[in-house]
Amino acid sequence: MASALSHELPEGSLPVSAMKEEISVAYVHMVASACGLTVGQWTQDYDCKDVTLSSSVDYCPHQYGPKIDIQLKCSGQESIDRHDTIAWSLDSRSYDKMARRNRSTPALFCVLVVPSEVGHWLRADHEGLLARSHMYWVWGHELPSHQKHQQSQTVHLPKVNLLTPQSLLVLMEEASRWQPVPISSIP
Repeated sequence: MASALSHELPEGSLPVSAMKEEISVAYVHMVASACGLTVGQWTQDYDCKDVTLSSSVDYCPHQYGPKIDIQLKCSGQESIDRHDTIAWSLDSRSYDKMARRNRSTPALFCVLVVPSEVGHWLRADHEGLLARSHMYWVWGHELPSHQKHQQSQTVHLPKVNLLTPQSLLVLMEEASRWQPVPISSIP
């Protein structure tokens, strides 16, 4: 049974693509805030990072204050939904930057999946805010080798990689152990 729309957009509203950018950032802000993390936002996306999460925790003996750079995408298209993954076509330049093992900060690629109809994205009432969306993630350094001479590469984000407060805390602990690989050591 389909739920009723929570609202309709008036003429002249932001384009849906801009709304998707905003809701994906807002989603990360909500989850990160619940984890006690700081969210830094970038005004330019040249290095394939929309936000950087930062922790103030000392993950002794590893790092104090680890960070994670996050590239965000959002879609309401059912075509990206597979049985056990979300499939996203990423341009070669972004793919290569995300997959670099010599990054000073580990990269996380995240896709927020929302309903196709904007009026179904959120419902707010006296019981609280319900976001009908799911964000999935994959570490950039775990992406398979890029196929040369391809303009894009499909990234499969496992549905078990749901971004939640609990999973984000585990990811931040993993980031505390991040060690960039010198370019001379990469085959």
